[in-house]
Amino acid sequence: MYRLLSAIWLNAIKPMTNRYAGFLLFLFAYTFIMQKFGGLPSVMTVWRLEIPLLLYLYAYFNLITRKSRFQYLVAALPILLVYVIFDVYYLLLGRLLHIAEVTELPELLLVLPLGIKILIILLLGLPVLVFLGNVSLRRFRPLVLGALPLLAIGVAMERYPDFFIDVFKGTQKTICWYSDIQSVSNNGRISMALYNEAHRNRALKKIGVYRGDPAFKQAFDSKVAKVHAVQDKSNVHLIVLESFFDPSLFYGARFSRDPVYPSFSTFFKGKAGFSISPVFGGSTAQAEFEALCGVPALQEISSIEFNVFTGAKTLCLPNLLAQGGYHTIASNAFKPDFFNSTNAYEGLGFENIYYAREYAPGRDTYFSTGDIANEMYMFDGDLFNQNLAFVKKWISENPDKPLFNYINTIYGHLPHLLNPGKRPMVVKLLGKFRDNQFERAANQCYYRTQAIAAFVRELIRIDPKSIIILVSDHLPAFTFGPQTYRSLNYHGKSEDFMHLNRIYIVENGQPVRYSTIHHYDIPRIILSYVTHEKFNQTVASGIAAPRNTCLGEDRFHEQYMAIMADAMNNAPALPPIAMKSPAVKRD
Repeated sequence: MYRLLSAIWLNAIKPMTNRYAGFLLFLFAYTFIMQKFGGLPSVMTVWRLEIPLLLYLYAYFNLITRKSRFQYLVAALPILLVYVIFDVYYLLLGRLLHIAEVTELPELLLVLPLGIKILIILLLGLPVLVFLGNVSLRRFRPLVLGALPLLAIGVAMERYPDFFIDVFKGTQKTICWYSDIQSVSNNGRISMALYNEAHRNRALKKIGVYRGDPAFKQAFDSKVAKVHAVQDKSNVHLIVLESFFDPSLFYGARFSRDPVYPSFSTFFKGKAGFSISPVFGGSTAQAEFEALCGVPALQEISSIEFNVFTGAKTLCLPNLLAQGGYHTIASNAFKPDFFNSTNAYEGLGFENIYYAREYAPGRDTYFSTGDIANEMYMFDGDLFNQNLAFVKKWISENPDKPLFNYINTIYGHLPHLLNPGKRPMVVKLLGKFRDNQFERAANQCYYRTQAIAAFVRELIRIDPKSIIILVSDHLPAFTFGPQTYRSLNYHGKSEDFMHLNRIYIVENGQPVRYSTIHHYDIPRIILSYVTHEKFNQTVASGIAAPRNTCLGEDRFHEQYMAIMADAMNNAPALPPIAMKSPAVKRD
């Protein structure tokens, strides 16, 4: 009887011991646990394409690897690695990884400390090397034949994206463009990555019809004429602050002292606004694109719009101001090859582009990084002081030529290091929750707000009839990504809190506050000020639509495509952007 019961039990659990069943069970367990810790949704609900594709990949990898005691683990390594990458990316940056974002890897490695670079290379490289070392080239036939279905998917995705998208939509569950979580829950990580790449390729194929669109040319010319007609043109100063944040918005955090410098708090008291950024934790160029072009960074052409700019003139604010009589300059505190900024700035319409001489030897520039020992990046105050000297000289020598002065800072980038000799720790994070990067960034905030307050005060003195806009590119990821924000109750964990950034606006020497906007509203605020137009004040104040809603995609899509079409053209006609003034309340 005992042997009979044992045989029945073994037969019952035999399917569970099969390597394929074990592979699925492990994936189910892993994704279920990751979901509980804030990762992407469990894979248990995506049986239409994701799970069949995973099983096919696992079977294929079993066929082409050498037989051994650990073959079942070796065959699973590439799949598990891909899933871990998807989850880590989401945990840190709050969005689904796109295939095209592989091009961002050089930028990522460029800004990381050496130790973290080595760790990433090891964590990514070792599993790949183990897998490749176990691939048997003698199994040529299964190696080639098994790859054909995967090749067919790749060809359809890259060469026939319309067909791929039609089939995908006809066979899979709903795709929510505004929610990575919902789309992955419906269709799976890899499936949505394939769909997003096909969607990007379709947009690339269609972009040519938008080049030189006469409707946008007419709207652009109309705005240029308005700017040109203004007799007393005011200077414009737009500063995009790397990873700047307001510690007072972390309602659950307690500090040994206020991390915001007193003169900053006094000047902007009650006038700090909010702007919704397109990104969290990284990809500054996306925030720049919105703040300078006036449209959402839809990622239809590239995961980073700047990366496909060729230097061809396109439809954005700097071009508009340049044609309207302004001298347009861009000052970037980091390297010229970071996010293709040189080509991007040229295409946007900046007539002079400046980098620190340490990063661009031989290029004309007015500033230097100074001492960046122990901090990796140029301090805001050093950049601001040199920019003030430049602006003062420009105003003195060119009293009749208005200036668009654009600055992109880099201090405050992870890992938020401070030079103890220059900027010692003065703020301590109290309580049980620990995030060392958050604590260091709070200390950086103390020194940054001191530098900003001094910069704004002096800029008002030398250029009182101007508009000054300071906006954070995105919130920093700190150590634990969005989890730090949840744990410390950032802005009461309001809807889409991860994209809610501070913006500070000074008009004619006085701070003003607008109701919550998006980064892509900044060009309209600037043009409204420059042309002495007022925003429509009839709409009651309210919060701008969160980043994860559908509002605005159709409204901006045509404009976005026209901008990108000209930006990617090697010899375009210049023509652009219809900048309609939205209803925004100011107090």
